[in-house]
Amino acid sequence: MGLVQMGFLGALGALAIPIIVHLVFGRRARRVDLGTLRFLRIALQENVRRRRLKRWLLLAMRLACIALLALLFARPYLLAEKLSSNERLVVILLDRSASMGLKTDRGRLLDLAVAEARKIAARCGSGTQLEMACFDHAVYPLGPADDGQATQSPKELLAALDSSEPTYGSTDYGAAMAWAHDVCVQSDCGRKELYLITDMQRSGLDRTDAPAMPADVEVHLVDLGQPYPKNVAVTRLAAQKLSVRPGQTNSLDATLLNAGQFPLKKVPVILHLRCSGRQQNVRREVDLDAGATATVRFDLPALTEGLWQGVVMAEVDDELAFDNRRHIAIRAAPPLRVMLLDGDPGRSAPTAETYYLSVALRLAADEDSFAETPFEPKTTKVADGAGLPDLTATDLVVLANVESIADADAKRLARFVGGGGGLLVFGGENVLAEGYRSFEKMGISVGKILGPQRSGTMPWRIDQWDRTHPIFFPMNDPQYADLRRPAFRFRTGLEPASGTDVLAQFRDGKPAMVQRNHGRGTMLWFLSACDRDWSDWPRSRLYVPLIHQMLGHLAGLTGGGPVRNVILDDADVAGEQRPAPGVVEHDKYCEVINFRGIESETDRCSPGELAGRFKCVIDSGEEKEKASGRPVTRVAATAELRENEVWHWVLLALMGILLLESCLGNRTTL
Repeated sequence: MGLVQMGFLGALGALAIPIIVHLVFGRRARRVDLGTLRFLRIALQENVRRRRLKRWLLLAMRLACIALLALLFARPYLLAEKLSSNERLVVILLDRSASMGLKTDRGRLLDLAVAEARKIAARCGSGTQLEMACFDHAVYPLGPADDGQATQSPKELLAALDSSEPTYGSTDYGAAMAWAHDVCVQSDCGRKELYLITDMQRSGLDRTDAPAMPADVEVHLVDLGQPYPKNVAVTRLAAQKLSVRPGQTNSLDATLLNAGQFPLKKVPVILHLRCSGRQQNVRREVDLDAGATATVRFDLPALTEGLWQGVVMAEVDDELAFDNRRHIAIRAAPPLRVMLLDGDPGRSAPTAETYYLSVALRLAADEDSFAETPFEPKTTKVADGAGLPDLTATDLVVLANVESIADADAKRLARFVGGGGGLLVFGGENVLAEGYRSFEKMGISVGKILGPQRSGTMPWRIDQWDRTHPIFFPMNDPQYADLRRPAFRFRTGLEPASGTDVLAQFRDGKPAMVQRNHGRGTMLWFLSACDRDWSDWPRSRLYVPLIHQMLGHLAGLTGGGPVRNVILDDADVAGEQRPAPGVVEHDKYCEVINFRGIESETDRCSPGELAGRFKCVIDSGEEKEKASGRPVTRVAATAELRENEVWHWVLLALMGILLLESCLGNRTTL
């Protein structure tokens, strides 16, 4: 049995109180000779023996009450009745964040950390269970996860350290301490030790909460940090525009941090951009005070069409090289070319099926076009069985109430979508099953077309939609857009086929918008018309943003746009595979991956701050153990209850003895 609050055992000194009461305040009978009362004397002697026994029993109960009361406040707990085959648990947490790549006179901090881990593991004898994990903003155990496999041997764990390299993730002590807490709590080893090997970076203290370390765990700190490292970092890079038109100018701002203790003059900062053999280089100089930041602006010349990728670099020789550069990408491209195929041209422009659609895409009327619109629409009439125009110079195709698609045109559309194009289809009175048999033949059908359907006395309204889909993500807040407001008098009925995703539904549960992927491209069907014949939707404020969202999704503009900035801490993938800083190109967008800027802040915390943050006492380094072999507790006692405490049983015994003492005391005179 162990005790959480050992100091309360001092209260056992109060055991002298009942003894004093019994010795000092006990009644003494006065002897009086009354003659020859032999038989009465014999009876009195027997009564005295019974009273003496009761008094000793009463004294024992009162002593037990005081002892149990002191034991209650000392909070006893049960030790494991049987130790596991591993009588000692050693947990090693090895900091592998980006700052551990700092170079010192003795070598990289990570190399020093691996050497320290090997020394600790070498001291683990037989009967020791060794658990190791590397961490940055997440924890990466070197042993097996919860997969039922046996624990790896120390030799196998040490072999895994050979491949350890600094990551670009930032430090999070809370995540590491929470993992170590879980490992220690689940272990039944008789002795538990935790070794934290780190550079004590202050920025990792307050990111994640962790429970207090159990009171039977010895916490040891191996501090490898350097007090005054020399480091200059590019911590932020922001472009005025990530997408521009060819020939437009642009600018970007770079923020630099001098984490060292001395000011620096005229630090060279270089912007390097490249695109298909073309280059743009701009050079600046900046003065940096100690511990301060400064911003440098780069005014870019006109960029030609293409994806311009590059870096901003601080040309300085310091001890932490990973943060001297930051990546950037700028896309110079003309507006997306949208082919509008009008299946009901009408007698005049305002009555055409695609009139409102064209105005919404151009963001201007009377054939004008707003300079910032991402779309360049071109309308083509396809009535009277006319075939589709050439799609070579087209990015997106829209079918608006088109009556039929020939087999040859459906084949061209299938090839267009499979190659990465986007197809948007609107319903209408002309959209019937017979006209879209060719879609089934080409494998691009979204389901069975049921033809036009008319609502009853009440119009249909969109009631449910996929709130996680990029199309609807900006519209989830009703104060920005309410998808339930537009009223639809007619719709095109559809029974979705297998592989078709229903993105939105009308109030009666029928589909309002469906999506299907084909090859590298995507098809969307909106099951109502895009003009005013079937609904009041084109007159609502929701029309323009929803049209832009649908076509933007097909072109890769939603979900962050064609150029998306990604922070490494938020971009982890499963297992040990982690992306590195740089530019990654996808079919319709690119990702610019950079590290989190706080990892360049080299301010250090003290062991006391670390201990206070995670409610533990850091071992001073002296090995002090009792003769019994049990380790001295080096963790502050907490107010939290242990799972194996037995105070409630002590309290129950105390109440029982108090009840017996009360009954016996009422029948016994001192």
